[in-house]
Amino acid sequence: MSMEPEHDDDTSPVPFERVPPQDLEAEQSVLGGMLLSRDAIAEVARILTSGTEFYKPAHETIFCAILAVYARGAEKPDPITVAAELTRSGDIGRIGGASYLHTLVQTVPTAANAEYYAEIIAELAARRGGIEEATRTIQALYKQDGDATEILENGVERMKAVRDRGMASSDKPSKTLRTFLAEADDEPDWIIPGVIARWDRLIVTAPEGGGKSLFNRQLLARTAAGLHPWKKARIAPKRVLLVDVENSESQVRPWLRRMHRAACEELGSDAEALLDNFVVEVIDGGVDLRHPGDRARLLRLVERNAPDMIAIGPLYKMAAGNPNDEEVARDLMSALEAVRVATNGAAMLIEAHAPHRAGGERQRDLRPIGSSLWLRWPEYGFGLAPISNKEIQFAEEEGLVRWQPWRGSRSERDWPAAFMRGATWPWQSVSMDDLHEPAALTVDVPAQQGALG
Repeated sequence: MSMEPEHDDDTSPVPFERVPPQDLEAEQSVLGGMLLSRDAIAEVARILTSGTEFYKPAHETIFCAILAVYARGAEKPDPITVAAELTRSGDIGRIGGASYLHTLVQTVPTAANAEYYAEIIAELAARRGGIEEATRTIQALYKQDGDATEILENGVERMKAVRDRGMASSDKPSKTLRTFLAEADDEPDWIIPGVIARWDRLIVTAPEGGGKSLFNRQLLARTAAGLHPWKKARIAPKRVLLVDVENSESQVRPWLRRMHRAACEELGSDAEALLDNFVVEVIDGGVDLRHPGDRARLLRLVERNAPDMIAIGPLYKMAAGNPNDEEVARDLMSALEAVRVATNGAAMLIEAHAPHRAGGERQRDLRPIGSSLWLRWPEYGFGLAPISNKEIQFAEEEGLVRWQPWRGSRSERDWPAAFMRGATWPWQSVSMDDLHEPAALTVDVPAQQGALG
């Protein structure tokens, strides 16, 4: 077999002696998934950076057209809008007409696996590039035209380019410690000053009926009203979204009505901000964010309301499958990450259940039930840990709980030491001094209606 190249130019494409590695079905599945889901577009674009990874030129053209529609933001990329983009660019005939776009959608049953197929395409593109550059180097060596060391070095550099896929140009220059320390720290984009910033993720756990749902609702309500969550202080009101996937509207409404009354007592007419800034979405029976339809529904919800902070949960009601399965957890994390991206970093409060106390344990484990991945994913993980009367007198009667971290925080925040049932709001913060002086904990607590949740 001759290894002579068809062209003398070292940069010319090298013809393959055999059919190169490719998977047209995977390419169709990726494009079909992108035409079905905006979420899939974001996932695929992180893996396929230019479109040149596609083996079939028409698929590269369609990929670029989808991204063009997606970048404008005003329209959802689908067979109709993408066909219009391809018609405008004069490429509609080159890809097989508008009917081919509908074929792509029909050949993929779900957009959930678009990321998986994109990784296949990227892998095969790297193999093709490696084969092409290796063949070019072999041909140059057979020609015996030039220094062998120089040919090999040029081949190595071209192989590196295949490996980096053009991404090296986006790498930031390295910093010495001198330069690094000389730079000022970025101030967080605060939603609640000193407590929660944009892009923060907080998972709150508690035993059954331990008050985690009410904690998240109260944090949302005070933030929407312009109140610090546990201080007698005003903050700038923020837009918040509650997505309750466990309780019914009739279970949620009384507690939110009570919180509105509490805000009115504290703010008077200024409490009206709460009514306009607090968006409620009750999905009784749960959702499956591994399903493209439910993911798209949640993305539409956050895109429509543009919240600064979202409370959602509990975790076990948001994805079908074994909660201990890492694949289930990764899919759910991917869906929640897509929500954060769609809101440009809305802070996320996530409710999760704590496991039952194992035999012989003195204290209940407050880490969330499910995959161990949840222990590393959020910036902050806290549990509402009940304090017994043996530790502090009347602690159980007062509903006293310690704000107990179950993971190391990634940065310092102004968290209280504990909470107790409140007189107007469901929860009232407690300081370390209060914990050491139990007499300071007593408040006039009205009769509670229903479980804390």
